[in-house]
Amino acid sequence: MSLPDELGAQLLRLGLGETAARIYRRMLENAPVTAGELAWREDDAETVHLALKELADAGLAVSSGVDGAEFVPANPGEALAALTTRRQAELHDARLAVQTAYRAFRRAHSGMPHAQDLLEVVTGDAILPRLQHLATLVRRQVRRLDSPPYFTGGRRNLLEEEQLRRGITYRCVYSGASLGDPGYLTANILPCLRAGEQARLLPELPVKLTLFDDRAATIALTIREADRNQSIVIVRPCSLFSALEGLFETTWAAALPLDQRGRTAEQPIRPIERELLILLAAGRKDDEIAAELGVSRRTLFRYLETLMDRAGVSSRFQLGVFAAHHGWL
Repeated sequence: MSLPDELGAQLLRLGLGETAARIYRRMLENAPVTAGELAWREDDAETVHLALKELADAGLAVSSGVDGAEFVPANPGEALAALTTRRQAELHDARLAVQTAYRAFRRAHSGMPHAQDLLEVVTGDAILPRLQHLATLVRRQVRRLDSPPYFTGGRRNLLEEEQLRRGITYRCVYSGASLGDPGYLTANILPCLRAGEQARLLPELPVKLTLFDDRAATIALTIREADRNQSIVIVRPCSLFSALEGLFETTWAAALPLDQRGRTAEQPIRPIERELLILLAAGRKDDEIAAELGVSRRTLFRYLETLMDRAGVSSRFQLGVFAAHHGWL
């Protein structure tokens, strides 16, 4: 294939018409050219006029000369970038249209949804945008079994706080590993508690799970099964979705309640003492608790002794039971 023919094929792939592609190649070979010269070769003045307009609109040709009757190629850098972007958008729209048509076909020719419509595996860089999209569509409630590793890096969840203020309900069960993740308690959990999240705590969770209203659920591996997140499964309403709802409710019922509003002013303990109790209830080791609170082991033991004296107990287990029953958590 000659170079001009190859160039023409590439221009067609970018969305130019056949006549516009031919005229652009002729401009490159023998510019400037006039509409009259091109019409003599193409044998159709109207077709040439439309092709020149197409090239001008695409940024590939400009008029020149005293009366603007001549045309020369323009610098294609920005024009080709715009053409490529437009073509990519058109291909994306076409792909979505085909997928939508296929799903409509499946619904019309089957008594139940196709399995591929019920389960979807999302991997890599596509995970975080999908999770954020699902979260923005929530209208009533989010139910979550929370465990690291985190797709967001454990940053503050501003979207949840805003949705809580709008009246959307969040019920979350945190694992002990959640509270062991450096800074996650203070940067993420406590701000959500103060915004109105209903939270409970268990030392371990069977799975990472989020239920978005009654429309979708996401499942991922916990820190015990994966060093880092590589994939999630999105589940649409089906028997598996109902089973996941049951798993959440059973786990919720078995978990230790945390203070729903993150109140500290009305409690007979200081905020740092409350964080200590939450970490203790999560089963964290002394060194991990001290590091999370930013205190020494000696200061940590002093806090524990003060709390046990105040509660009138002699063991950490008794302190945990007392804290749960007296609203210290």
